[in-house]
Amino acid sequence: MGRVSLILTILLFVLSGNIGIQETDVMYFTSSFRPDKAKTTSKILINFNDTIPDDSLTLYFTGNDYPEAFSRNIHTAVCIDTICRLVNISIYWELTGKYLGFSLSPGEELTKREHVPFLEPDYSRLHEILGDSSSQLGYYTPLEIHPVNVPPTSKSTEKSDGITGATLPDLSPWIVPEAAYTSYTLWHLVYGTTRDSIIAYTRENLLSGQLFTHLLQEKDPFSQIIGLQWLSETDQTGDQYVDAAIHILQSGNYLASSQALKFLKKCNIEEERLQREVIKLLDIEDFRIKNTAVDFLRSSAKLTQPVVSEMVNRLKSDNYYLVNLILTLLERKVQPSYDDQLKLSLLLESKNVNVANRVFYFLLNLPDQSPDIIKQLNRYKKKRQ
Repeated sequence: MGRVSLILTILLFVLSGNIGIQETDVMYFTSSFRPDKAKTTSKILINFNDTIPDDSLTLYFTGNDYPEAFSRNIHTAVCIDTICRLVNISIYWELTGKYLGFSLSPGEELTKREHVPFLEPDYSRLHEILGDSSSQLGYYTPLEIHPVNVPPTSKSTEKSDGITGATLPDLSPWIVPEAAYTSYTLWHLVYGTTRDSIIAYTRENLLSGQLFTHLLQEKDPFSQIIGLQWLSETDQTGDQYVDAAIHILQSGNYLASSQALKFLKKCNIEEERLQREVIKLLDIEDFRIKNTAVDFLRSSAKLTQPVVSEMVNRLKSDNYYLVNLILTLLERKVQPSYDDQLKLSLLLESKNVNVANRVFYFLLNLPDQSPDIIKQLNRYKKKRQ
């Protein structure tokens, strides 16, 4: 009886979960979103024109009935030649079509070569791979992933995918080890027709002031860019989003900053205010952003005196690139005030000879020079002799 009691005790201990053999979902997301936390969901039927049996999207709503994410259940066989592995996975996207994550139901798993199950590092690596929209996987075909008729002795067979056959060695940075074709297949599912359908559905049915505000306030440049693009395509003036767009303009991300400037030029914002905000871009290290600012200021019909002063105030260093940039703009646009001329004259003492000479010739060619500037120019001439 003692042995029977011991066995029963062990069984109860196991069933209670204390030995940790319970099955749990495999779940990876780029944000705090969790499908089981959604208040409600809605099924949307879409003809994807692909081989996936499920022709529907699931739309998830938050507690305040705000649409938050999409998912699609992927049931497919990943096959090479006659060998196949079944993949049963749910993939999630944001409303913009950006990859959000994936999950597997209890008991489901992904496998690699020889039916070896994915381990936690493999799932984590897959999550990274699927989040890379610019992956090199987008430039390969299935045939290039797994060339046919490769001799067994070929060096290309030294690395294998999750099914069988050869993997191109240079794919290693973009695949789960020994699961090349699975990585390839899932990446193309994330960035294929399903994503296109999500974007189309959002644009046709879900655009709202709340969505635009959410996208523009995101820290993610992709969401900001999409929000500005979609907003520009509507009939709205966009004036209520000016402050958010200015914040994006100063974000330091070249693509987001460029899109924000493009958007702001269409808004009812005072030209002087926009010029002063654009001048701040000259402080950013990215030369592409500096050039964007210069192009805008160069195309402006005129520069007001406060704007000129903002530009002159930035000339406090021996940076010849910045000095030449701003002085070239001023030469074409406006006459600096006497106060600004005096500020510029301080650079005549620059240790950078190129900077000092550039400022000298700029001040020398001004049509209206203050008496103090004339004295300083003469002093500089004697210094150079």
